[in-house]
Amino acid sequence: MRFNLGNGYCVRSFLYGDAPSLSRHGNNLNVAKNLRDSFPHPYTIEHARAWIQHVKENEADTRFVIDHEGEAIGEIGFVIQLDVHRFTAEIGYWLSESHWGKGVMTHALSRVTQYAMEELGMVRIYADVVEHNQGSGKVLEKCGFQLEGVFRKHIFKGEEYFDQYVYGLVRSDVQ
Repeated sequence: MRFNLGNGYCVRSFLYGDAPSLSRHGNNLNVAKNLRDSFPHPYTIEHARAWIQHVKENEADTRFVIDHEGEAIGEIGFVIQLDVHRFTAEIGYWLSESHWGKGVMTHALSRVTQYAMEELGMVRIYADVVEHNQGSGKVLEKCGFQLEGVFRKHIFKGEEYFDQYVYGLVRSDVQ
């Protein structure tokens, strides 16, 4: 799987050799503070290796690396929901701080959302954003996601409570 994004960027499948660069770019408090606790800080090469192994064995069709000129600098992926929610997916992502503000995530999110809907038949994709991560909310809005609700004090991270903003996108051909 590979989606070219332009300017040396692409979204592609994980490789075992991605662990050193993923741990280097992911080991950043400014990245980790916006993610779930399952993304540890510090983010070591051992964490990256274990995650890559998990993805390759269990989620290779729904989790991808964001690559810049051959180096893994972030991730994007989605989790297809179960039962009556089986045509819905939750999407999540992170990007190296050194690549923020360049439009990379907007392109990656747009392309992966298109893949999820067109290739895998998803009807709805949603994302949740911690209140202080305004950049992520802007990326979602640029890709057509709408703010659907705010869950007050729904996130507990770093010994503090935060609001959770939920954004959703519904495929246009479904009523």
